[in-house]
Amino acid sequence: MNSAGGYGGHRASRLLGVACMLVSALALGVRTARADSPGPPASNGPALFSPQEVSFRFAYGITKHESLRFYTFGPRVAYDLPDFVPALAGNRFRIGIEATGSIIEGDERSHEGEFALSPLIFDYRYDTGGRLVPFVEGGEGIVLTTLQDLSIGGPFEFSSQVGTGVHVMLSAEDAVTIAFRMRHMSNGGLSHDNRGLNTYFIHVGFSRFPGRK
Repeated sequence: MNSAGGYGGHRASRLLGVACMLVSALALGVRTARADSPGPPASNGPALFSPQEVSFRFAYGITKHESLRFYTFGPRVAYDLPDFVPALAGNRFRIGIEATGSIIEGDERSHEGEFALSPLIFDYRYDTGGRLVPFVEGGEGIVLTTLQDLSIGGPFEFSSQVGTGVHVMLSAEDAVTIAFRMRHMSNGGLSHDNRGLNTYFIHVGFSRFPGRK
């Protein structure tokens, strides 16, 4: 195996390992919280069906290469990290899971598309109970794309993204979300063509925060 392929394989293994550890830690934290909480016994329903955030976002993205334009949409859920992860300024860190599809256009190419899954989006929001809730987020994911001839190596890509934005609360639990995000996409060394592609997105979405006070 060449060094590029080894690097890509190690990165994929690390991504899968971290995801498994975080899911296990999240499940352990939820069970511990339920065991310690007073009152009537908690439901035995899966914690995956009780997120602290549920949203649907639309995004418009641009790149410098070939003036590509991305029209992106998809759902997102987020969960508080377990209690052993300390809060910051009274607010818990969260891990978000996103699944998005994109229609891609360019000045000199026909319609292309992609599907992205980002299971490791870490999120921190500064929520004081007011109408504006700023946040930062970032993490890792994978992308399947039909884009070619961009020196990105093939249809399977890794993605790294970071962004910031604000939730504009319409009620105690419902909000309009506005965000900016930068994403770098590359094949992680799985082939020699690995220049990568940077895309800059503007997000607008509708979010719900069950149980927010």
